[in-house]
Amino acid sequence: MFTSLQKKGRLPMENVVIPANLSGGEADKFALSIASVTLENGLTLNPPSRGVTVVVGGNNVGKSTLLKQISALSSRNAGEAVGPARWRLVTDIRFNVSGTSRDLCAWLLAHGNVYMQNGLLWFGTQGHGGAHEHHVRQFGEMDQGRVDRLLPLVSSFMLFADPWERVGAIQPQEMRESVETPPKNVMHHLEDSVQMLTEVREICREVFRLDLTLDTLARMIQLRVGRVAISAPPADAISSEYRKEVASLPPLMEQGDGIKSLIALILPIVTAEHPIVLIDEPEAFLHPPQATALGRILGSLAKRKGIQVILATHDKNLLTGLLASDSEVSIVRLDRTLEGTSRAHQLAVEDVRELWGDPLLRYTNTLDSLFHRLTVVAEADQDCRFYAAALNEYEPRANVPIPASDVLFVPSYGKAAIYKLVKALRAIHVPVVAVPDIDILNDEVTISRLVEAYGVDWNLLKRDYRVATQSFRGSRNPATLRDVIAAVQSVFAGREDEKYSDDAKREVLAQIRAQESPWSLLKKFGEAAFEGQSAVAAEQLMKRLDELGIVLVRVGVLEKFAPTLGVAKGPAWLTAALAAGAHRGDRAREHIRRCLSPLNVSSE
Repeated sequence: MFTSLQKKGRLPMENVVIPANLSGGEADKFALSIASVTLENGLTLNPPSRGVTVVVGGNNVGKSTLLKQISALSSRNAGEAVGPARWRLVTDIRFNVSGTSRDLCAWLLAHGNVYMQNGLLWFGTQGHGGAHEHHVRQFGEMDQGRVDRLLPLVSSFMLFADPWERVGAIQPQEMRESVETPPKNVMHHLEDSVQMLTEVREICREVFRLDLTLDTLARMIQLRVGRVAISAPPADAISSEYRKEVASLPPLMEQGDGIKSLIALILPIVTAEHPIVLIDEPEAFLHPPQATALGRILGSLAKRKGIQVILATHDKNLLTGLLASDSEVSIVRLDRTLEGTSRAHQLAVEDVRELWGDPLLRYTNTLDSLFHRLTVVAEADQDCRFYAAALNEYEPRANVPIPASDVLFVPSYGKAAIYKLVKALRAIHVPVVAVPDIDILNDEVTISRLVEAYGVDWNLLKRDYRVATQSFRGSRNPATLRDVIAAVQSVFAGREDEKYSDDAKREVLAQIRAQESPWSLLKKFGEAAFEGQSAVAAEQLMKRLDELGIVLVRVGVLEKFAPTLGVAKGPAWLTAALAAGAHRGDRAREHIRRCLSPLNVSSE
């Protein structure tokens, strides 16, 4: 090795000479992170310097492209374009840097490959170019926002880990020539640090219930799966029995893609080899519980190691794990217009923390909205299932502006909570349509909150609302025995064998109260209950609500899409309605058409 380096004009590490004007620095004082990423739509993203930025969105919106262009632009000169203009997302990158040229040199000595060539100190991978001491010396003279003169060193600062290439991090590595040679890769770092190796082992045990052993007994250092039964002997007294035990453990590289991908992903972060880590699809090859665990681990590591992580994901489980960690997390949502233009919106760390504190977001499927192009909020699970079936069967398909798989249906579990979900989803720029039953109009507070959640002043709709609902805002009529009998038949049809419980009693009483109210006409007849001037005002009101994205169920309530099944409501109604093809009926199709209007899909 020494001879070959001499022939190339390079000297090994023990012969490296640090120039006086670059010596004496402190590696811990040097820090570098991405301060801002400017996109072609003019938006500037500001990722937390010690935390995780999560890039989310539907399929084919540019998540992977964003990471690739950040990596590519970071290694090009200022102003040099990355890729064809049609696909260009990133136009500029600025960095936060601290420390002196001496500190930078100390950091590179501790983290990078260093060698001498033709009398100059070089940093980088031997045989693959790199930067020499002049670049480092000029560091203190340049604009701290740009790192143009550090571009040859970008591979030392930034790791781009895609699903297919990152497994290279766990490939066996050659041992170093000397005990004085600094670590050149993650295997060397694990060899030098019991703490790092222990951390990696604990992570592997947590996620896969498997242990790891670092095999340093041969020329190639590698990780093996499992632990030997014999206690490790001193380094100068390795027994043949111990060697055989270690050799009997299967190499990590021969394991499944899931464990290889995860360990390869966390190694550069545990060893803090790169201050900036870009990760594409970290959840690749993992089951949902493992993706959740990985998210929690990545967040915790980013905070403790002072690493800046920017990742792109399709997985709600990974995002849930990240949000459950103690790391600073920012969310960037990418979207693509119907014309094919990419758009981006960022939710700052403080906003993410506030949203995650809402139980409706934390404990429902609402976060899945980040990965869809449209979210439809309905009152209950049953409503969501019926509308999803109607969308899947919608004809003609050419009139559906986006694939059905890009639409997510989310239950709010009642009218009162719809506005909370709409407000939260709009805060992260998720296109959202609310589809409450028409009797939401019987409570002005509830409907006004929902309108204002869309950013519109309720006073602009208040006059039409008051005129439309005037005839319903009268006094209640006392219930008759006929009303009671009708209520019992309505509630219990198809449920004759159930036990009469307190819950059943409450259902009957609620139905009686509804029949006493003039508002019951809205549930029974839908928009047909409006008459005269009320009908004119109601049509104007519902048209304006449609434009906002509030699509009332104009037939009244869900069950009115199939009112003649002999089953009033509940799971039995949904089964009967789908069997009868009600989701393919004209009224269901019209409702879905209004939900998918181009205005509702494209507006944010």
